[in-house]
Amino acid sequence: MAVFTPIGMLKEVSTLMKPARLGKNSFVRNVFVVMSGTGLAQLLTFVFSPILSRLYGPLDFGSYGSFMSVVGILTAAVTLQYSEAIMLPSTDEVAASLFAAACFSALTISVGFSLLCFLFPGFWLGILKAPELKGWLWLMPVMGLVGGLNQTLTAWCARRKAFKRTAAVQVFRSLTTSGGQSAAGLAGLGCAGLIGGGVAGEVLANLALWRWVARDDGRLFGRVFRAKEVKSAARNYKDFPLYSAPQNLMNAASQGAPVILLIHYYGVAIGGFYAFSVRALQAPMNFVLTSLRQVLFQKLSEVHNGGRDLGRMFAKCTGTLFALAILPTIVGFVLAPRIFVFVFGSQWLTAGDYARWLLVWFLPGFCNLPAALLGRILRRQRTLLLLDLALLISRISVLIFGGACWSPIHTIAAFSVVGAFFNILLIFYVWRLLKLHKSSNSDNLAETTEATQV
Repeated sequence: MAVFTPIGMLKEVSTLMKPARLGKNSFVRNVFVVMSGTGLAQLLTFVFSPILSRLYGPLDFGSYGSFMSVVGILTAAVTLQYSEAIMLPSTDEVAASLFAAACFSALTISVGFSLLCFLFPGFWLGILKAPELKGWLWLMPVMGLVGGLNQTLTAWCARRKAFKRTAAVQVFRSLTTSGGQSAAGLAGLGCAGLIGGGVAGEVLANLALWRWVARDDGRLFGRVFRAKEVKSAARNYKDFPLYSAPQNLMNAASQGAPVILLIHYYGVAIGGFYAFSVRALQAPMNFVLTSLRQVLFQKLSEVHNGGRDLGRMFAKCTGTLFALAILPTIVGFVLAPRIFVFVFGSQWLTAGDYARWLLVWFLPGFCNLPAALLGRILRRQRTLLLLDLALLISRISVLIFGGACWSPIHTIAAFSVVGAFFNILLIFYVWRLLKLHKSSNSDNLAETTEATQV
């Protein structure tokens, strides 16, 4: 009987994380190809951050954060997660049909959401708590559509192992977004400048990706883009819209809710401090995770389709991520307020205090990428949905209770602890699932061998 303990996991990780065994394979090379692009993109973001922090204030970032919270929730559901399913089929023809299903879903949902923005602008302004966004509501569905198409195009490039393209596009997006936001800040456009720069970067990045995809795979798409094939693929992978899409939506809502609720209870400036601290912390995290996600999803899907051992790869990746993150997390927890003041200016001291506590959530969140991907590859969407439902309820409960009874820093600290707990729970759920799967396969193999001998 397998023992499901952290000690057991650490023992296996220690045997896998030897330097001689980490390289010399296509997986690691692909990770570093994407990571080089991600690194340059995040370096550009970091270089521009001290500039943006002096061109925009907490009120600007608060309004922008509220806007992007709604956009993030829309983007999470707009493809019905057919974009995630693109990696799984064994044939490119089925994957191309899922590509079409994802694009059609993104367009349909974005058009429907734009009608809601047009018919009920007061409702959305009430949620955003930012009257200055009144003239920019129409950009929310545009950003949702662009984000959904970007997910779909990136997933297709990852399936085709075109990692150099996605790396180049990341750099291009970072440069155009940060450059546009800086130029708009110098022009004194305020929150509108942050939104406009973000839209410009995403649109231009999508155009670059689409040019490459259409050039190399246009004939394939033209051959398989038939209503019958697309409907068949969509039905075969219906667990993604049924379970993954709501799960992704709730995950995005649980991450977007803090900005909206912090603004509701404490004001736009507090929401701006929180949004800026999340932005600052995500830059170094995305250096690794954005790179690894594309390559790891493709590799895990390939290993799973080949019937090989997923447990070893899961242990190696999770353990490596933890080893990379633990020391920066400890340093950040001690020095975050001083670092924020030094890098971004004295007005962001409060954001540094928030960042200190957000690291409690970000550490296990950084390590759970392999678990999140494997949960979908193993088609455990229903369990992931229930976990994210519990997470969403817990987070909103903490934010509402904290808003009524606590100070902002205590509310954010409690919010981070809840997020850390659920991320750790997910990691060990998938670890146990893989152990059970391996044990079951071993038992089946033994039974088959015994029957053959008889």
